[in-house]
Amino acid sequence: MAASDGGDYQNELHRRVQHKIAGHYLKAMQPDEAPEDKLKMDSETRRRFEDKYGKYKRNLTSSPYTIQNVCWLIVSMAVFYYTDFYLVLRYDPKVNRFWLNIGLLLIGVNVSIALFLILWLNYVKKLTTDQWEKRYPAAIPIATACFILGGILLTVGLWPVWRILTPVILAVLFMGFVVTVAMFPNF
Repeated sequence: MAASDGGDYQNELHRRVQHKIAGHYLKAMQPDEAPEDKLKMDSETRRRFEDKYGKYKRNLTSSPYTIQNVCWLIVSMAVFYYTDFYLVLRYDPKVNRFWLNIGLLLIGVNVSIALFLILWLNYVKKLTTDQWEKRYPAAIPIATACFILGGILLTVGLWPVWRILTPVILAVLFMGFVVTVAMFPNF
C-alpha cells in the first residue's frame, strides 16, 4: 500500500509538472489558446492531494545538526588548532597589523549590525524582516560592504604568514563560525 501511495504521489507530481511546462510553451506559441484554467488546481483538489500525500512532503525545517555542519565545525576547529590562529593574531611579527586591525574593525561593524537586526529588532522589538528593510534600508548593504572589505583586509593583513592559504584558512574559519551560530538553540 505504501509503495503504491509513493508511486501515485510521484505520478501526480509528474503530471502537474508536465501540465505546467506544456502550458508555458503553449502560451508562448499561442497566447490566446493557453488552457490556464485547466492547469490550476482548485482548492478541493489541492486539499485532497495534500491530505493524501502530505506525509511525503519534505521537512523544510531541518535540524542544524547535519553531517555537513558537523564536518565544517570539525574542520574549522582543526584549522584553528593546527595553524595556531590565535597565537599568530596575537604575537606573530609578520602580521601586517594596520590592515588586520582595520579588517577586524569592519568585521566588528558587520557583527554589530547583525546583532542589532537579529537580536534587538527581531527578538526584542518583534519586527519582521520586511519592517527592518523599511525602517533601516541601508543596514544590510552597509553590513555586506563591511564584511567584504573586512575579509579582504584580513587577508591582506595575514598574507605574510600563510601566503596563498590565507583565503582558504579564513573561509574555513568563517564557515565554522556560521555553523556554530546556526547550532545555537532558538531564543
